[in-house]
Amino acid sequence: MFEWILLFITILLTTLFFKVVRLPNQKYKKYYNLLLILGFGFRIICIFLPPIWEDDWARYLWEGDLIRNHISPYEFPPIYFFPNSNLDSFSKELLSKINHPEWTTIYSPFVLFYFSIFTYSFSVFFLKCSYLLFESVCFFLFSKHNRKSPVILYWIYPILVKEVYINMHFEIILLFFFWIFSYYLKSKMIFRSGFVFGILVHTKFIAMIYGILFLPYFWIRNLKQRGILFVSIFVSFTFGFFIFYLIYLILYPNSSDFGFNNLQRFGESFYFNQFFEPFWKYFFTINLRSFPFFSQLILLYFYLYLLLPKKNRKIRFILLSRKYHFYFYIGYFALTLFPILNPWYFLILIPIITISRSKSVLPWILISILQVSYLTNVRLNLPSLYFYQISDPILLFEALVSVICIFLYFYQIFILLYKISNISNIASKG
Repeated sequence: MFEWILLFITILLTTLFFKVVRLPNQKYKKYYNLLLILGFGFRIICIFLPPIWEDDWARYLWEGDLIRNHISPYEFPPIYFFPNSNLDSFSKELLSKINHPEWTTIYSPFVLFYFSIFTYSFSVFFLKCSYLLFESVCFFLFSKHNRKSPVILYWIYPILVKEVYINMHFEIILLFFFWIFSYYLKSKMIFRSGFVFGILVHTKFIAMIYGILFLPYFWIRNLKQRGILFVSIFVSFTFGFFIFYLIYLILYPNSSDFGFNNLQRFGESFYFNQFFEPFWKYFFTINLRSFPFFSQLILLYFYLYLLLPKKNRKIRFILLSRKYHFYFYIGYFALTLFPILNPWYFLILIPIITISRSKSVLPWILISILQVSYLTNVRLNLPSLYFYQISDPILLFEALVSVICIFLYFYQIFILLYKISNISNIASKG
């Protein structure tokens, strides 16, 4: 019952959040301090709340403890410790909560080191406090000169707070590294941004999506400058990506696999929340996922580029892409091509929304609607073939809301293309 109450409160707060999204920029400046306090207070409250229908945190605590005891989670799965009669009652209970205990870890060395430091004595509270400390410092340093912009929306987004400070998902590590990465990129510190980008991808491979933010820096340079830029990013990225693997090998020289095989098995063996599947089934076709929409997005922006006047075309295209959330939709469609669509995966797209020059509510709805995936058959007391099965009506509802948002977005782009086309025709006749 408690989980349902928390879910209802999250839905209510998210509905109110959609109204805040549409506020003019002057309102953000006026109420900036109030919104900061509200977001911080919401985080403090959630630190003391138990997880809602989540068990990943159990593996965080267990594998953090293994590292502290000089045992590699890449070598020993949780099930290996089940027969150990020397375990205390809490450790046994924790092991019983771990999902797929027969699997060794799929987390990167940096994430394991993080867990080992901030889950001391199996402390959930300590882990949540570390999230709050690092997120607050990184966000405040980035946003202190952006009081008029919608960056503050990141701080008050209820679903982000719920997934991180109640369910303890470590995607927040990606987010506070993103703010550092974004700051270096904006300051044109390319080598440093490449290094942080390497750490981001090392932490979780889906952070590769952030690489699209490098494209404008390549596009406005000549061929020689692009080559120098590529080498600088490649070298710094390689260093950032591999440094924690090297540290781990020094500490655990017998490690031969860093979860890559398990990660591949995970993607091949499971699928979850494939909400486009019943949608395509309605049209008597295979599950095309988001591929048709992804293709349409690329075609629309290719046509947009061709329609723009040749003078300063690249600069104009970059500005329009940022204004119309092009980077967000690239990331969104890329993630929805995956076999497993956990709602917290999409948290990495939130800062991309807030650094845009537009305050469209559509991206926020697309991320928020994924929360219905928590309504599995087991939790709704419906017959199920497996634990995480979601009924077709739930998936179809999720798909319909998503498709409506996508078509509304495409409609905005069509309007933009129409306006640019008219301006081009008038200019050519004049």
